[in-house]
Amino acid sequence: MSAPRAEAGNPYHALLLAHARAPLHQHSLTRCDAAADGRNALCGDNIHIELNVCDGRISAYAFRAEACVLTVAAASMLGGRVRGLDQRALLALAARFDQLLAGNAATEACAELGELAAFAELAAFPSRHKCARLPFATLLAALHGSACATTEEA
Repeated sequence: MSAPRAEAGNPYHALLLAHARAPLHQHSLTRCDAAADGRNALCGDNIHIELNVCDGRISAYAFRAEACVLTVAAASMLGGRVRGLDQRALLALAARFDQLLAGNAATEACAELGELAAFAELAAFPSRHKCARLPFATLLAALHGSACATTEEA
């Protein structure tokens, strides 16, 4: 299985646009075990992620965002992929996603990413990687007990 392809020179794959227009998991949890805010001040992306964790595994995920198409789409797709994952599996998923953005994803890595493989075209747009990575960074911050995250250089 190869990564889905967008039109040449266009990082906005139809699946990304669909998730940005009608995001899944965009709500608040009634109660949550962990939460964090992600912010990329230079581009104006803001996201809040809430989690429930049971026996070390993510059992519920929700987010709210005022952000660009890429951040919202990544957060939406991530919600469908992380349920049941523990921290180690989530770190492995984030590493595969980073490989995809770098243009180095193997076919198996794309299969493991599921819908997130639609970000493959973003490899040609390094300045937008921070947008797609913000939901991952925020989710990991929540799991580590950190209140905030960013993917912008300090």
